[in-house]
Amino acid sequence: MSTKVITKDSKWQPRHWYNRRDARFVLVVFSLVAVFYCWGYIMGPSRLSTNLSKLIEKHDVPVNLVITSNFPAQEFHLGVFQEVGTIRGTKGRDTFLYKVKPKDIRMLSRKYWVDRINIAPPPGQVSGSKNTFDFTVRFGF
Repeated sequence: MSTKVITKDSKWQPRHWYNRRDARFVLVVFSLVAVFYCWGYIMGPSRLSTNLSKLIEKHDVPVNLVITSNFPAQEFHLGVFQEVGTIRGTKGRDTFLYKVKPKDIRMLSRKYWVDRINIAPPPGQVSGSKNTFDFTVRFGF
């Protein structure tokens, strides 16, 4: 038995890198990740309140914050908050975070699950809020 190899008359040419499926897949994934991070850098400053923006531009001191998330903070989110400051409690979607450095405030503002970041009111009072919140009742200090 003889076997013949059938070949085309055309000359074989290697495919270009941009015609390969795996190269296109890697390029699409890289592009999506880049867009995700760029979106955070673009939209991050808009999540800071105007008073907080002015404060961190002028002074490089730790700030007490109220961080409003798009949903109630879970264990992962609280872990991120603990890396940058001291958690004083949560109420609904708000998390009270103390002693946060300005560079960490900018980092938190780039997270997709953060909706708004404000300066925390002094303990025992809430200014400019619809509801009252008493730190001494909620946290015992």
